[in-house]
Amino acid sequence: MSPASSRSFALMNLVANRVVIPVLTSRAGRRLGGRLAVVEYEGRRTGRRHRLVTQYVTDGRTVRIMVGMAERKTWWRNFTSPHPMRLRLAGVDHDATAHVVRDGAGVCVVAELERTSAGGDAQHAPSGSSST
Repeated sequence: MSPASSRSFALMNLVANRVVIPVLTSRAGRRLGGRLAVVEYEGRRTGRRHRLVTQYVTDGRTVRIMVGMAERKTWWRNFTSPHPMRLRLAGVDHDATAHVVRDGAGVCVVAELERTSAGGDAQHAPSGSSST
């Protein structure tokens, strides 16, 4: 990937996150959040807080985030071993511990919701679609 292509990809993600995150954290986020999650985590090396938007799918208390174009993204590498994150799913915040699962060429971040979370019961996580 060329440096120019990398910069435009990063810029597109930055703009999308800055537009979509406020919508998902507003009242409208309850409806839109059935497919889109806000992922918040602390970088392992920097200690900085990061927030980004992903698509997800749930199975009970397990949330799967397929990382589309993983070779172009770095955020998921924070979860190569179990690491805490916060997820906003359908307007409700959930604490979770996540780790990376590789399936062939694909990368999936799998998060296990805690039984009691900041904003609600993990049992009430909605179903959604996948691929970030």
